Amino acid sequence: AGIDGESIGNCPFSQRLFMILWLKGVVFNVTTVDLKRKPADLHNLAPGAHPPFLTFNGDVKTDVNKIEEFLEETLTPEK
Repeated sequence: AGIDGESIGNCPFSQRLFMILWLKGVVFNVTTVDLKRKPADLHNLAPGAHPPFLTFNGDVKTDVNKIEEFLEETLTPEK
């Protein structure tokens, strides 16, 4: 989250993933997290990891490069 704890902020990793999703025309939800006051759900979702995260069909992805690869593989139309 941004300085106010609510806005999206300026995390380059999150912004990179946003750009991929926007360019692919994907409608997505963003949940901001104030890292100073992490909710318990976040600890349970990805213990020890830092945002950004991607959840898809119950699977949690925490590595930005793996998330990017997943998005490219999943969102690229078949030839």
